[in-house]
Amino acid sequence: MSTIIQKTLQLLTLLLLEIPHIIQADNNGGGRGDYRTEFERPFLVRDLEIGGVKLPITPVTIIILTVSGIILYRTFTKQSTAVASHILLDGTTDEVKEKMLKMKAEINNDPQKFAKFAAKYSTCPSGKSGSPPGSLGKFPLGVMAPTFDRAVFSRNSKVGEVLGPVPTQFGYHLILIHEKDEQRQLVAY
Repeated sequence: MSTIIQKTLQLLTLLLLEIPHIIQADNNGGGRGDYRTEFERPFLVRDLEIGGVKLPITPVTIIILTVSGIILYRTFTKQSTAVASHILLDGTTDEVKEKMLKMKAEINNDPQKFAKFAAKYSTCPSGKSGSPPGSLGKFPLGVMAPTFDRAVFSRNSKVGEVLGPVPTQFGYHLILIHEKDEQRQLVAY
C-alpha cells in the first residue's frame, strides 16, 4: 500500500514540476505574430508569498507533508480495543427492552451475576460457550455493530459497568466491559 502512495506522490510531483504552463505573449503589441514563449510555474509549485515575503514552501509541499503525516500517524499508533461480555435477547420490542432493564437492575454491575444471566438468557452462542459466559473476547473499534461500538468505546462508559440495553440489528444487548485500551480514539462517541 505504501509503495502505491509513494508512486502516486512521485507522479504528482513530476507532473506539477516538469510540465510548465506555456504562455504566448505578444512582444510588440501589434499582433504581427512575433511571439516569445514564457515559462510560468503553476500555482501549486510556486513559492508561497505572504505579506510580500516569499517563503520557500509550495502548496505541493504542504500537501505532501500532510499526507505523509497522516500515513505515519496511522502506521505508528494502535487502535482502541476492548474486552467485553454481552447478553443478547432477540427482538427490538418494548417488551424485550423492559426485560433487559429488569435484568440490568438485578445484575447491578456484578460480573458473576452477569455471567449467570448470560448463560441462562442470552440467545447468542457466546452466552453458552464463552468463558466467562457471554464473553466476546478482545475486539477493536469498528468490528461490532455501530451502536454496540458507540456504547463500548464511549468516553462515558466505564470498565466493570453494565451498559444497555443497546439496540442493534440482532436485538437488545446488555454489555459488561472487562478491559478498555484507548490508544487512539478520534471518533467522539
